[in-house]
Amino acid sequence: MEANSGVTFYEAQIALACQWEGPRYNSGDAPKEVFIKVPQPVQEGMTLSQTKMKLGKVPLPASYDDAVNIVRRFETGSDDIRGDEDVSDTVSQHRLMDRTRLSDEIWYGSEAEERDAYVYQLLYIHSKVMIVDDRRVIVTGMCNLTALAFWGNGDSEIALVVEDGDIVRSTMDGHPYMAARFATTLRRKLFREHLGLIEPQNVLHFTEKVTSFMRCAPEPNDDEIGTREDNAVADSLADSTLELWNRTARINREIFTEVFRPVPTNLVRSWSAYEDYLPKVKTGHVVPEIQLQRIKERLSQVRGSVVECRLDFLIDDKEFVEGVDWLRLNPTLPIYT
Repeated sequence: MEANSGVTFYEAQIALACQWEGPRYNSGDAPKEVFIKVPQPVQEGMTLSQTKMKLGKVPLPASYDDAVNIVRRFETGSDDIRGDEDVSDTVSQHRLMDRTRLSDEIWYGSEAEERDAYVYQLLYIHSKVMIVDDRRVIVTGMCNLTALAFWGNGDSEIALVVEDGDIVRSTMDGHPYMAARFATTLRRKLFREHLGLIEPQNVLHFTEKVTSFMRCAPEPNDDEIGTREDNAVADSLADSTLELWNRTARINREIFTEVFRPVPTNLVRSWSAYEDYLPKVKTGHVVPEIQLQRIKERLSQVRGSVVECRLDFLIDDKEFVEGVDWLRLNPTLPIYT
């Protein structure tokens, strides 16, 4: 697109920002050019070195109309490029109850390009929701130990407790139990999402159905109590629920370890083992020795998003878990180690 249009990606990016800003961006004291940091290509695993950045200079469009024209010119650069409308932006929907399969995905490029397109991202869930005994939902406001939090005029927080009077029959640890509808259905839905027991909530074509779960309040969600997927997680303490949870987490962890070699992992117990373990590829990309067919085969077996947390990561590095510097900086560290 850059070669065809004569406009670089960063020039188009700056022009689009100016277009969003509107004509006022070009006031009398506006600069004539802006500087951006351009990441340079890397061929190594994560954390072995910092990504090198190059400072680039981009001229600011002379007027709002110029900004619009720059974006249009950049877009015309794709006119003679093969379309990729049939290629999915992501394959993450296959971890859910999708109607299609990973093997059905269309790819127009080379096999090497397709291998490079498979990338994982490690997510740490920072959740403020607590569901207690399937009866109360607590949205916790976290007051940080800072002046801003305690003064109340900076990082203010609101805590919320939801107690629902709509009671439904359920079970807890195999025994009859009366649960609050909102709390138990929210907990079950979250369990099902983590385990891949919901349908993807995306509409890629106008003929596809928009479900109640895609709409915002006050549209009520459909009642799913009693469905096969709901029954699988209805009792949070049942042996069958825990076995399903742990088995799914284990299988997902084994797949990601084979395909991407992520961390943390129990296979890495020291810093020296850490550098030997990391694949010499860009962060998040597949390991070099695995074949494309194997990648598809293994990733098609991923269900949901839950994985095992490997607690023996760097466990043999005593300076990391017992060193005085760590204990001084993080007094809670012994609780977790």
